[in-house]
Amino acid sequence: ASFRMEGTQPLGPPASRAYGKSNIKGFPLEKGFASVQVKFEHSSDQASDHWSGTGAANQDSVEALQFEDLRPDNRMARKAELARESRKRKKVYIQNLQEKAKRYQAKVEQLEKRQARFLSTLGLNGGGRDEQNRRLEQMQLLKRMATELEDTKKPQGEKREEIKKLLEAFTSNSRNRQHKISGLVDKVKDCLTPGLQAKYALWLLTQDERFYDESKFWPSLAYQEIGITADQAEKLKANKKLMTERREELNRTLNDLEMLRDRAVRHVNSLNEAIDRMQSHLNPEQQAKFAVWVAK
Repeated sequence: ASFRMEGTQPLGPPASRAYGKSNIKGFPLEKGFASVQVKFEHSSDQASDHWSGTGAANQDSVEALQFEDLRPDNRMARKAELARESRKRKKVYIQNLQEKAKRYQAKVEQLEKRQARFLSTLGLNGGGRDEQNRRLEQMQLLKRMATELEDTKKPQGEKREEIKKLLEAFTSNSRNRQHKISGLVDKVKDCLTPGLQAKYALWLLTQDERFYDESKFWPSLAYQEIGITADQAEKLKANKKLMTERREELNRTLNDLEMLRDRAVRHVNSLNEAIDRMQSHLNPEQQAKFAVWVAK
Protein backbone atom coordinates (compact mmCIF):
# COMPACT_ATOMS: atom_id res chain seq x y z
CA ALA A 1 0.00 0.00 0.00
CA SER A 2 1.12 3.54 -0.53
CA PHE A 3 0.11 6.85 0.86
CA ARG A 4 0.21 10.40 -0.50
CA MET A 5 1.15 13.41 1.62
CA GLU A 6 0.81 16.98 0.64
CA GLY A 7 2.59 19.53 2.72
CA THR A 8 3.82 23.07 2.70
CA GLN A 9 7.61 23.38 2.53
CA PRO A 10 9.19 26.81 3.11
CA LEU A 11 11.91 27.46 0.59
CA GLY A 12 15.23 29.28 0.80
CA PRO A 13 17.13 30.60 3.77
CA PRO A 14 15.61 33.26 6.01
CA ALA A 15 17.59 35.97 4.25
CA SER A 16 16.00 35.03 0.94
CA ARG A 17 12.52 35.13 2.42
CA ALA A 18 13.18 38.48 4.06
CA TYR A 19 14.18 40.14 0.78
CA GLY A 20 11.43 38.48 -1.22
CA LYS A 21 13.86 36.52 -3.41
CA SER A 22 13.92 32.81 -4.09
CA ASN A 23 16.91 30.50 -4.25
CA ILE A 24 14.84 27.91 -6.09
CA LYS A 25 15.16 27.99 -9.83
CA GLY A 26 11.88 28.64 -11.54
CA PHE A 27 9.94 29.87 -8.47
CA PRO A 28 9.88 33.65 -8.19
CA LEU A 29 8.62 34.79 -4.80
CA GLU A 30 6.82 37.86 -3.64
CA LYS A 31 8.20 40.00 -0.86
CA GLY A 32 7.75 38.39 2.51
CA PHE A 33 7.19 34.71 3.28
CA ALA A 34 6.84 32.34 0.32
CA SER A 35 6.21 28.62 0.00
CA VAL A 36 5.53 25.96 -2.60
CA GLN A 37 3.41 22.81 -2.53
CA VAL A 38 5.55 19.68 -2.83
CA LYS A 39 4.06 16.20 -3.17
CA PHE A 40 5.83 13.14 -1.70
CA GLU A 41 4.91 9.59 -2.65
CA HIS A 42 6.26 6.61 -0.74
CA SER A 43 5.46 2.91 -0.72
CA SER A 44 4.25 1.36 2.51
CA ASP A 45 7.52 -0.53 2.82
CA GLN A 46 9.57 2.59 2.53
CA ALA A 47 7.39 4.89 4.65
CA SER A 48 8.79 3.86 8.00
CA ASP A 49 12.34 3.94 6.68
CA HIS A 50 11.78 7.37 5.17
CA TRP A 51 10.47 8.94 8.34
CA SER A 52 13.09 7.18 10.46
CA GLY A 53 15.83 8.67 8.28
CA THR A 54 17.14 5.33 6.94
CA GLY A 55 15.32 5.29 3.62
CA ALA A 56 15.83 7.40 0.49
CA ALA A 57 13.15 9.60 -1.02
CA ASN A 58 11.68 8.54 -4.31
CA GLN A 59 13.73 10.67 -6.76
CA ASP A 60 11.31 10.01 -9.60
CA SER A 61 8.40 11.54 -7.74
CA VAL A 62 10.20 14.48 -6.15
CA GLU A 63 11.20 17.39 -8.32
CA ALA A 64 14.88 18.19 -7.85
CA LEU A 65 15.31 21.53 -6.15
CA GLN A 66 18.39 23.39 -7.32
CA PHE A 67 19.66 26.32 -5.32
CA GLU A 68 21.80 28.86 -6.98
CA ASP A 69 22.96 32.35 -6.13
CA LEU A 70 21.11 34.88 -8.24
CA ARG A 71 22.89 37.89 -6.58
CA PRO A 72 26.39 38.09 -8.15
CA ASP A 73 28.17 41.13 -6.73
CA ASN A 74 30.37 42.64 -9.47
CA ARG A 75 30.44 46.05 -7.86
CA MET A 76 33.65 45.44 -5.89
CA ALA A 77 35.40 44.04 -8.94
CA ARG A 78 34.32 47.03 -11.01
CA LYS A 79 35.51 49.46 -8.34
CA ALA A 80 38.88 47.73 -8.18
CA GLU A 81 39.22 47.96 -11.96
CA LEU A 82 38.34 51.67 -11.93
CA ALA A 83 40.87 52.27 -9.14
CA ARG A 84 43.61 50.57 -11.17
CA GLU A 85 42.77 52.67 -14.23
CA SER A 86 42.76 55.84 -12.10
CA ARG A 87 46.18 55.01 -10.66
CA LYS A 88 47.55 54.44 -14.16
CA ARG A 89 46.20 57.79 -15.39
CA LYS A 90 47.59 59.54 -12.32
CA LYS A 91 51.00 57.96 -12.86
CA VAL A 92 51.09 59.07 -16.50
CA TYR A 93 49.95 62.58 -15.52
CA ILE A 94 52.66 62.90 -12.86
CA GLN A 95 55.31 61.65 -15.28
CA ASN A 96 54.24 64.27 -17.84
CA LEU A 97 54.42 67.01 -15.20
CA GLN A 98 57.88 65.87 -14.14
CA GLU A 99 59.09 65.93 -17.75
CA LYS A 100 57.67 69.44 -18.23
CA ALA A 101 59.33 70.59 -15.01
CA LYS A 102 62.68 69.26 -16.24
CA ARG A 103 62.30 71.06 -19.57
CA TYR A 104 61.33 74.33 -17.87
CA GLN A 105 64.22 74.01 -15.41
CA ALA A 106 66.64 73.48 -18.29
CA LYS A 107 65.17 76.53 -20.04
CA VAL A 108 65.56 78.65 -16.90
CA GLU A 109 69.18 77.57 -16.50
CA GLN A 110 69.83 78.40 -20.14
CA LEU A 111 68.32 81.87 -19.76
CA GLU A 112 70.28 82.48 -16.56
CA LYS A 113 73.51 81.60 -18.38
CA ARG A 114 72.62 83.96 -21.22
CA GLN A 115 71.85 86.71 -18.73
CA ALA A 116 75.16 86.12 -16.96
CA ARG A 117 77.04 86.34 -20.26
CA PHE A 118 75.20 89.52 -21.18
CA LEU A 119 75.91 91.14 -17.83
CA SER A 120 79.51 90.02 -18.12
CA THR A 121 79.85 91.89 -21.41
CA LEU A 122 78.45 95.00 -19.73
CA GLY A 123 80.61 94.56 -16.67
CA LEU A 124 77.53 94.51 -14.41
CA ASN A 125 78.02 91.19 -12.63
CA GLY A 126 79.59 92.91 -9.66
CA GLY A 127 76.85 95.52 -9.79
CA GLY A 128 74.25 92.77 -9.47
CA ARG A 129 75.89 91.50 -6.30
CA ASP A 130 76.16 95.06 -4.99
CA GLU A 131 72.43 95.53 -5.55
CA GLN A 132 71.65 92.36 -3.60
CA ASN A 133 73.82 93.53 -0.73
CA ARG A 134 72.16 96.94 -0.82
CA ARG A 135 68.69 95.41 -0.57
CA LEU A 136 69.82 93.19 2.29
CA GLU A 137 71.11 96.23 4.15
CA GLN A 138 67.80 98.01 3.55
CA MET A 139 65.86 95.10 5.04
CA GLN A 140 68.12 95.05 8.08
CA LEU A 141 67.64 98.79 8.59
CA LEU A 142 63.86 98.36 8.36
CA LYS A 143 63.95 95.58 10.97
CA ARG A 144 65.95 97.77 13.31
CA MET A 145 63.47 100.61 12.81
CA ALA A 146 60.57 98.28 13.61
CA THR A 147 62.35 97.13 16.77
CA GLU A 148 62.94 100.72 17.87
CA LEU A 149 59.31 101.61 17.27
CA GLU A 150 58.13 98.70 19.43
CA ASP A 151 60.56 99.49 22.26
CA THR A 152 58.56 101.16 25.05
CA LYS A 153 61.30 101.14 27.70
CA LYS A 154 63.85 103.36 25.94
CA PRO A 155 63.62 107.11 26.68
CA GLN A 156 61.75 109.03 24.01
CA GLY A 157 64.63 111.37 23.14
CA GLU A 158 67.15 108.55 22.76
CA LYS A 159 64.65 106.52 20.77
CA ARG A 160 63.99 109.40 18.36
CA GLU A 161 67.71 109.98 17.77
CA GLU A 162 68.28 106.31 16.99
CA ILE A 163 65.36 106.25 14.54
CA LYS A 164 66.69 109.41 12.90
CA LYS A 165 70.09 107.79 12.31
CA LEU A 166 68.46 104.70 10.84
CA LEU A 167 66.36 106.85 8.50
CA GLU A 168 69.42 108.73 7.27
CA ALA A 169 71.23 105.46 6.54
CA PHE A 170 68.14 104.06 4.81
CA THR A 171 67.73 107.16 2.59
CA SER A 172 71.43 107.33 1.74
CA ASN A 173 71.52 103.65 0.83
CA SER A 174 68.48 104.07 -1.40
CA ARG A 175 69.92 107.07 -3.24
CA ASN A 176 73.28 105.42 -3.85
CA ARG A 177 71.62 103.32 -6.53
CA GLN A 178 70.39 106.44 -8.31
CA HIS A 179 73.90 107.85 -8.48
CA LYS A 180 74.94 104.87 -10.63
CA ILE A 181 72.96 106.22 -13.60
CA SER A 182 75.91 108.14 -15.02
CA GLY A 183 78.18 105.10 -14.83
CA LEU A 184 75.58 102.91 -16.52
CA VAL A 185 75.19 105.40 -19.36
CA ASP A 186 78.96 105.34 -19.86
CA LYS A 187 78.87 101.55 -20.11
CA VAL A 188 76.08 101.68 -22.70
CA LYS A 189 78.01 104.23 -24.75
CA ASP A 190 81.07 102.03 -24.58
CA CYS A 191 79.03 99.09 -25.89
CA LEU A 192 77.65 101.15 -28.79
CA THR A 193 80.97 102.64 -29.80
CA PRO A 194 82.57 100.52 -32.56
CA GLY A 195 86.05 99.13 -32.25
CA LEU A 196 89.15 100.86 -33.52
CA GLN A 197 89.12 99.03 -36.86
CA ALA A 198 85.46 99.88 -37.46
CA LYS A 199 86.13 103.51 -36.56
CA TYR A 200 88.89 103.76 -39.17
CA ALA A 201 86.67 102.05 -41.76
CA LEU A 202 83.88 104.54 -41.10
CA TRP A 203 86.31 107.42 -41.35
CA LEU A 204 87.93 106.18 -44.57
CA LEU A 205 84.65 105.54 -46.35
CA THR A 206 82.97 108.81 -45.38
CA GLN A 207 85.48 111.22 -46.93
CA ASP A 208 84.82 113.45 -49.93
CA GLU A 209 86.11 112.64 -53.43
CA ARG A 210 89.24 114.79 -53.13
CA PHE A 211 90.49 112.49 -50.38
CA TYR A 212 90.55 109.53 -52.77
CA ASP A 213 91.83 111.48 -55.80
CA GLU A 214 94.34 113.96 -54.38
CA SER A 215 95.41 112.56 -51.02
CA LYS A 216 98.50 110.39 -50.88
CA PHE A 217 97.22 108.58 -47.79
CA TRP A 218 94.50 106.59 -49.59
CA PRO A 219 96.71 105.16 -52.38
CA SER A 220 99.43 104.34 -49.89
CA LEU A 221 97.04 102.49 -47.57
CA ALA A 222 94.72 100.90 -50.11
CA TYR A 223 97.08 99.89 -52.90
CA GLN A 224 100.44 99.52 -51.21
CA GLU A 225 99.69 98.50 -47.59
CA ILE A 226 96.54 96.41 -48.08
CA GLY A 227 97.03 95.52 -51.73
CA ILE A 228 93.50 96.02 -53.04
CA THR A 229 92.79 96.44 -56.72
CA ALA A 230 91.21 99.43 -58.43
CA ASP A 231 87.99 97.42 -58.91
CA GLN A 232 87.86 96.62 -55.19
CA ALA A 233 88.47 100.27 -54.33
CA GLU A 234 85.50 101.32 -56.46
CA LYS A 235 83.25 98.74 -54.79
CA LEU A 236 84.32 99.98 -51.36
CA LYS A 237 83.61 103.59 -52.29
CA ALA A 238 80.16 102.52 -53.54
CA ASN A 239 79.24 101.94 -49.87
CA LYS A 240 80.10 105.52 -48.98
CA LYS A 241 76.48 106.66 -48.68
CA LEU A 242 75.50 103.73 -46.47
CA MET A 243 78.51 104.15 -44.19
CA THR A 244 77.82 107.88 -43.90
CA GLU A 245 74.26 107.18 -42.78
CA ARG A 246 75.45 104.64 -40.18
CA ARG A 247 78.05 107.05 -38.83
CA GLU A 248 75.50 109.85 -38.49
CA GLU A 249 73.05 107.48 -36.79
CA LEU A 250 75.72 106.42 -34.29
CA ASN A 251 76.52 110.04 -33.49
CA ARG A 252 72.83 110.80 -32.93
CA THR A 253 72.50 107.78 -30.63
CA LEU A 254 75.50 108.82 -28.55
CA ASN A 255 74.11 112.34 -28.30
CA ASP A 256 70.75 110.94 -27.20
CA LEU A 257 72.49 109.00 -24.44
CA GLU A 258 74.13 112.18 -23.20
CA MET A 259 70.75 113.89 -23.17
CA LEU A 260 69.31 110.90 -21.32
CA ARG A 261 72.06 111.16 -18.73
CA ASP A 262 71.32 114.83 -18.13
CA ARG A 263 67.57 114.27 -17.92
CA ALA A 264 67.97 111.30 -15.57
CA VAL A 265 70.26 113.22 -13.22
CA ARG A 266 67.91 116.21 -13.16
CA HIS A 267 64.94 113.94 -12.52
CA VAL A 268 66.66 112.16 -9.62
CA ASN A 269 67.69 115.42 -8.01
CA SER A 270 64.23 116.98 -8.33
CA LEU A 271 62.58 113.80 -7.05
CA ASN A 272 64.83 113.68 -4.01
CA GLU A 273 64.07 117.33 -3.27
CA ALA A 274 60.33 116.63 -3.43
CA ILE A 275 60.68 113.63 -1.10
CA ASP A 276 62.74 115.66 1.36
CA ARG A 277 60.08 118.37 1.34
CA MET A 278 57.35 115.82 2.02
CA GLN A 279 59.30 114.16 4.83
CA SER A 280 59.91 117.51 6.49
CA HIS A 281 56.23 117.53 7.51
CA LEU A 282 56.65 114.25 9.43
CA ASN A 283 58.66 113.49 12.54
CA PRO A 284 61.23 110.65 12.49
CA GLU A 285 58.87 108.15 14.12
CA GLN A 286 56.17 108.80 11.53
CA GLN A 287 58.67 108.45 8.70
CA ALA A 288 59.91 105.16 10.16
CA LYS A 289 56.36 103.85 10.56
CA PHE A 290 55.62 104.66 6.92
CA ALA A 291 58.81 102.93 5.70
CA VAL A 292 58.08 99.81 7.77
CA TRP A 293 54.46 99.73 6.60
CA VAL A 294 55.51 99.88 2.93
CA ALA A 295 57.98 97.02 3.47
CA LYS A 296 55.19 94.83 4.85
